[in-house]
Amino acid sequence: MALSTFTLLLLNSVTLISPTIFYVAVGIFTGVILILIICMVGILIQKNRIAIRRKNIQAQMKDWLVGIILEEPDETHQSFLVPESIQILLKQDLAKEELLHELKLLKKGVSGQPEKNIEMLYRQLGLNKISVARLRNRQWNTIAKGIQDLAIMNQLDTEQEIFSFINHQHPIVRMEAQIALVFLHQYQGLSFFENLLYPLTEWHQIKLLELLANHPIHSEEDVCRWLQSPNASVVQFALKLIGAQHAGNFLNEVIACLSRPEEIIRRQAIACLGEIPSTLAATTLLQLFAQETNKNLQMAILSEIVKTGTDNELTFFQQLQETTDPDIRLLANKALLQLLN
Repeated sequence: MALSTFTLLLLNSVTLISPTIFYVAVGIFTGVILILIICMVGILIQKNRIAIRRKNIQAQMKDWLVGIILEEPDETHQSFLVPESIQILLKQDLAKEELLHELKLLKKGVSGQPEKNIEMLYRQLGLNKISVARLRNRQWNTIAKGIQDLAIMNQLDTEQEIFSFINHQHPIVRMEAQIALVFLHQYQGLSFFENLLYPLTEWHQIKLLELLANHPIHSEEDVCRWLQSPNASVVQFALKLIGAQHAGNFLNEVIACLSRPEEIIRRQAIACLGEIPSTLAATTLLQLFAQETNKNLQMAILSEIVKTGTDNELTFFQQLQETTDPDIRLLANKALLQLLN
């Protein structure tokens, strides 16, 4: 069989490469591989050295930090005693960063006077300047870290600087800024809703709800305004908040959201009605089921009717047992079992 033109060209090109060039190419390739291996080993050694230094720094500061946390300063107390050895240690940038990291970890686990002591020490040693400097950095992860620092350390005087990041182009930065504002001011921190340019992610909404879990809704006016927001995710969050706090006083406003064109809002309004049980909520859901053509929303409605309904809904679910849709029929059977038990 005759060789193809491509095969002949390939064989000819191979014969044109001299042994010298071939060995040079192999040598260069081998050299590059060795350089990469050496670089990787060097990086690992450097990381190991830094880890050892961090552990040594932690060991040197441990007893001193414990003393600071347990100290009970009086009203005239202006600053904490910093031993000379610690002062020398803190001349190293790595030591300052490690101390800042340790203070953040400690503050998450204490309250009362120990918490105040940590905040006081943070400012006394100028660590707040490191956090503010991080906001000026070009790297998004450094900016996010700076925002976290200032929020954890309760630095209220930096609120405006944090606010400037609520619409940052990087989602993590703007999320950290928004979470920080709520961490510092609870419901008042949600004032950024008025200037929000991006949607709130599901995870972001969960974090905000966690921060507000132990704080009752303080302003009906604010919540009603959020329910009218052109940003669908803000409306969704407001409905989640109402549901999480079982705030039945917003029942009419929640029902009004069922008329919104966005499916995400209608779905959340349906779920919200299930969290504020009442005769009106059950009646509204029954009427909505008869009108709704979206099967997924129909299924959601049935799930919430079970939560809000009473024995009065037995007839409704018994009628659904005759439907031809197997999914709805199955859900109706489950609902009947739950209501009858």
